[in-house]
Amino acid sequence: MEKFTPIVSEIQEKMEEISCFLMQHEKKDFCLAKVHPDCWRYVSYKYNCNISNYIIVPSPAFNRFIIQREYLKVIDKMPHYFGTGDDWNIVHAIKKYEKKYLLREYSDIEFFDYIRHETMAYVFKVDDDILNSNRILRLDLCRNINPDNVFQGGLFHVFKHFTPNGYNTISSNHKEFEVETFSEIYKYIILNFFSETLQKERKNCYEAKTTLKDGHTLRGIYYKEDKVPVAFINSMRIDHLK
Repeated sequence: MEKFTPIVSEIQEKMEEISCFLMQHEKKDFCLAKVHPDCWRYVSYKYNCNISNYIIVPSPAFNRFIIQREYLKVIDKMPHYFGTGDDWNIVHAIKKYEKKYLLREYSDIEFFDYIRHETMAYVFKVDDDILNSNRILRLDLCRNINPDNVFQGGLFHVFKHFTPNGYNTISSNHKEFEVETFSEIYKYIILNFFSETLQKERKNCYEAKTTLKDGHTLRGIYYKEDKVPVAFINSMRIDHLK
């Protein structure tokens, strides 16, 4: 992270600005406005012969579950909560896994509010050691659960479409598209969001298309309001090869 020292303060200021804006915009009582740079993750990805650099700024829980892959430990310990068709079962499993960290007994709704509000990561693209602030991605675990008990938005929704090698599923659905490693899932999201021109699909929703290494087309849908300085992952779809 030393090579990015000149832009550390810029990222910190941008995250605080976005977080405080969203707190007011979404009428929340709190927000995570700062994360120490020691917890940031620097990644370089190659796509279409070009190498791009990104900085992932995760909340502590996002860091544990996604970056450190503890989400897979939840599945290993409680596989019967997955592949059931009911996303509330996944919330139950995570709550049971997290019990040792909780200060009191939480209801399912209370715990769900915890994992959907500020358990997230901001992703910034760095071009030639300069922060590109024109497009910033926020990766939430999820945004909501709809009346059909299905995750809306966030990584938990994306998990319905990707399954790491060695697992039958990491969601409430059956396996759809297999990837080699867990980290490839957020890698594909980041490349999709930053590598292509976003095409407006409908109000506040934009689509980006990228090609996976085996030729499949990945379609990402992102939610972005005009006056909000960050975009959210809404959903993804993988087109079948013809």
